[in-house]
Amino acid sequence: MTMNRRTFLATGTAATAALGAPMILRAQPSEYVIASSLPLTGPFATAGQLVSPGFKMFEALVNEDGGIGGVPIRITIEDSGYDPAVALANYQRALATEPNLVMYYGDSTGFMKLVAPELKGENARLMGSTSFASDLANPAENPYQYLPGPSYEDQVDILLQNIKDAGGSTVAFMFSNTEFGRDPIAHGKAKAEELGIEVVLEESTKVQGADIPTHVTKLAQSGAEHCILQGYVTGVWPQLIGGARQFGLPTQFHGTFWGMEKLIADRVTAEAGPVLDGYSGVMPYRYSYDDADAPIYQRYAAFQKANFAGTPLETYMPTWGLQGLCSLTLGVEALRRAAEKGLELTADNAAEELAGITDYDTGGFFGGPVSMVGNKIGTGRVYTYDAEGGLFTPSSDWFTVS
Repeated sequence: MTMNRRTFLATGTAATAALGAPMILRAQPSEYVIASSLPLTGPFATAGQLVSPGFKMFEALVNEDGGIGGVPIRITIEDSGYDPAVALANYQRALATEPNLVMYYGDSTGFMKLVAPELKGENARLMGSTSFASDLANPAENPYQYLPGPSYEDQVDILLQNIKDAGGSTVAFMFSNTEFGRDPIAHGKAKAEELGIEVVLEESTKVQGADIPTHVTKLAQSGAEHCILQGYVTGVWPQLIGGARQFGLPTQFHGTFWGMEKLIADRVTAEAGPVLDGYSGVMPYRYSYDDADAPIYQRYAAFQKANFAGTPLETYMPTWGLQGLCSLTLGVEALRRAAEKGLELTADNAAEELAGITDYDTGGFFGGPVSMVGNKIGTGRVYTYDAEGGLFTPSSDWFTVS
C-alpha cells in the first residue's frame, strides 16, 4: 500500500474518530510508587513491624496480576516513630524524590490531619492510612483521604447499640490521650444519651505507662456496667481489663478496631489466664483464619507460608496488617480503574474512581460486596474473644451503618 499525504491524513482522522477523542501519546513510566510511613519504632512499633512485610507481599501479588495498567508498583516504607511531623517529612521527601508517586499510606490520625492542607495541586496524592478518624470521612474537605472501613464514631455507635440491645444502661469511656483516643468520645456521649445510656465515666490515660490502679479504681467507683476502650494498640487496653478483673469488677469491656488483635489477646491469656474471655469489639474485616469464602485470604496464606516461615506471619495476618492491605487494595483498585479509562493517574482522577466504588467484591475482607460512601466503608461486625479456643469469633451479623 502506498501511503501519500492525503492517505495519511485520512487514516489519522479515521483513527481519531474511532477513538472518540484526540490521540495523546504519553510514555508509560517503568513503575508506579506507593510510599508509606509506618511506626517501626515508638509506642506502636510492634504493629508497624508486623505490617511492613505485608506491604511487600502486597507489592509482589499486585505485580503478579499486572500492576496498574500493566505497570508494576513499588512500595517504599519509612519509619515515622508514630510522630506526625516525621511522617509529614517522609511524605514531602517522597514527593521530591519519587516522580511516579501515585499513592501514600500514612501512620496516624495526627499525620492525616497535619498533611491535609498540603494535599493541593501537584502535591496531592490519593491517601489511605491506619486511621478511621471520623473527620477524614468528608469528601468535601478531604477529597483524597479515605477510610477502609467504618469511622471510629461508627464503631462506637455499633458498640453502644449492642450494649442497648443487651439491656445495658451505664457505660464508661476510657481512651488514650491522643487524637486517636479522643476522636469518637463527644459523639459517643451524644449517641449514648440518644439511646438512653448513662455515661458514668470519661477517663483519659497515657498511651503507654498508664497508671492502671488509679484508672481501675475510678472505673469501680463509677459502677459502669460496660466500658468502651478507644485509642490503644498493643498496650494499656489488656492491662485495664486485667486490672479490673483483679479488682473483681464485673464490667463488660468493648473495644474498637485497634484493640481487637488476637496476638495480644493470646499473649495476655498465656501470661495472665483468661482475663480477656468475653471481651468483644468491632472488626470491619474477617480475621485471616476465616478464609473459607475469602480467596484473597487464601492467596495471602499461601504467600505467607512460603515467605514468612518462622515468624508470626507464617500462619496468621494480624488485624493491623489486614487494615493496611485493605486500604492499599481500595487505592490500587481506584488507580486501576483510572488507568483502564486511559486517564492520567492524578489524585483527582483516582479520588473520583474511588468514590465510584460500588458493590465491590474485595475477595474476602468484608462479608460481602461493599461501597465507598462519604470516603468510608461503614461495614463491620462484632467479635468476642474465646480465651480457651484462642480465637475471636463473630457475635453479630455483618451490618452497615450510614
